[in-house]
Amino acid sequence: MLKAVKRSVHRMTSHLQLISSYLEMTDYTRALGQTKETIREMHALESSLTGLANLGMTVPENGAVVVPHGSTVVSYEDVNVDVDIDEVRAVDKNEVRAGCGNENPKTK
Repeated sequence: MLKAVKRSVHRMTSHLQLISSYLEMTDYTRALGQTKETIREMHALESSLTGLANLGMTVPENGAVVVPHGSTVVSYEDVNVDVDIDEVRAVDKNEVRAGCGNENPKTK
């Protein structure tokens, strides 16, 4: 899914360059046609990104979670937002309950 999103972004970049070129050549009909195609592509990108944003990530039984260096790993009980017991989610530092993240070592 992520590869499809990246391809869509590259296509839109190409579309925008074409629109700019058509405008430079004062070919407004082609610029309009390309703009309409770009808008369709943007709607498809919106759908793809919505799907990515709504994906829930869970840890498989007997699995592991890999996090970036310097991250603090806390339990679902240690945050001020709703997180299911089997859900893995990134939260802002201000969403971690006071005193909960400090006892956990930062990842190395």
